[in-house]
Amino acid sequence: MRRTAEEAAQTRAALLDAALFVFAEQGLASARLADVAQRAGLTRGALYYHFADKSALHAAVMAHSWETVTEPVWGILSSDAPLEERLHSFLTTWLRRLRHDARFRALLTLTLDSSYDAAGLPEGRAAKASGLAEWQQQLEALFGEKTAAADAGADHTRRPGAGEAAAITPESAAASLLAWLCGTALLAATDPDLLPPDDATGVAPALRGLLP
Repeated sequence: MRRTAEEAAQTRAALLDAALFVFAEQGLASARLADVAQRAGLTRGALYYHFADKSALHAAVMAHSWETVTEPVWGILSSDAPLEERLHSFLTTWLRRLRHDARFRALLTLTLDSSYDAAGLPEGRAAKASGLAEWQQQLEALFGEKTAAADAGADHTRRPGAGEAAAITPESAAASLLAWLCGTALLAATDPDLLPPDDATGVAPALRGLLP
């Protein structure tokens, strides 16, 4: 009997889910497609029916997971709430998901995996760099809102004092926050208990540095 489209979709989804965890747990260089098939409870033939090789499977995992796992979290920054409120919600949600959502944690672990070249997936490293650059651009646009608002209400006749701290630019704020996001993801990959609390106390230091 030929498989139905629904059965094929279920098989593909099971393989993507299994691959996400196998790649994250073993690292891309060490992960075997046989382990992915076994974790999904399927044969290697079923895996090769859907994906030609590890490169194709990895690309599908990243595309599917970014859309379903991370976009809802990043969507918090697009709300109409004040900037500080959006950032607070984004950072606490980020920490909460890293601590309690195994899929989210696995995806970030895989995203920051350094073994793309060893795994024969240099295009994966390029995609990772592109994805992180996109994150930074989103954050620069976000912090640019605050700069624009501050400029609109600033007294442009006033000159800064000699001892006055340098202003935080959208670029520097975005780079700092991106480093914080990647750092917490690496901590979570090692031990989620090392993460700051996923509440106001845990994100207050980061917010103080971003929104003086």
